[in-house]
Amino acid sequence: MPSTNNANHEATRPWYQQPWLWFILTPLIAVFIVGTSFAYLSVVTFDGMVKGDYAKSAKSFNIDTSRLRQATVLGLQGELRVDDITGDLRLTLASTSPLPEQPLLLQVIHPTIEGLDQDLMLAQRPDGNFYGTLSKNIDGKRYLHLMDQDNTWRMMIEVNTPWPATLSFTPNQ
Repeated sequence: MPSTNNANHEATRPWYQQPWLWFILTPLIAVFIVGTSFAYLSVVTFDGMVKGDYAKSAKSFNIDTSRLRQATVLGLQGELRVDDITGDLRLTLASTSPLPEQPLLLQVIHPTIEGLDQDLMLAQRPDGNFYGTLSKNIDGKRYLHLMDQDNTWRMMIEVNTPWPATLSFTPNQ
């Protein structure tokens, strides 16, 4: 007799006190919590876009080298000096063709984190050199993209800290 009484007592317990219910619901609740966490992290930690002249076409990538070739046609050579203490930059740019007098854009690009990128306008002074200042300290690997405001040519280099005293820009394809 005591076993039937115990079975009746088990059947009359509320639904939330049934062990089989929690056995089924626990994995579902865990999956919901983990899935929601991953969805939140994927939205909050956006990696940003890749900077460059890349276009994805089906399963291949097409690289546009027209701006790099234009730097070769213009015969551009650049020498960038960086002051480690103040972050001041001085660019000496030589060309076989005359260039319009306009500021240049120097992009300091972190390989993976868009928030560490810097876009600097280098203004030309009467001495013919271009000057600018880094807004943040830089450590680690960076890509430097030097281009004109009209976006007709570009030169690129890859550097690691500590930066050498002089960085040379040459047209590369």
